[in-house]
Amino acid sequence: MTEPPPALDVILASIRARVMDPTGEAVLEPPPAPANTAPPLPVSLAHVTMPASSTGMTLDELMRSMLAPQIKAWLDANMPEIVEKLARDEIKRLTGKL
Repeated sequence: MTEPPPALDVILASIRARVMDPTGEAVLEPPPAPANTAPPLPVSLAHVTMPASSTGMTLDELMRSMLAPQIKAWLDANMPEIVEKLARDEIKRLTGKL
């Protein structure tokens, strides 16, 4: 028959004995930082302008107001092509030809 697992107090005492010296000071050093980590990529926010009305806005409202012009420009540039492709695919699906 197997032995029952040790009580939590026994486990904690074992851990404390391994990481602390008799005076109660920690004996383990934190692990060194990995040497192969790349530095963070530089991010430029120079092209982002804060709206004048941003005072008192939530972060969500602020992001929406800042992204709205960019999203509108993208939709204006890409929407005709997207609609044309979808219409062509639907006509082809319904008629079997284009």
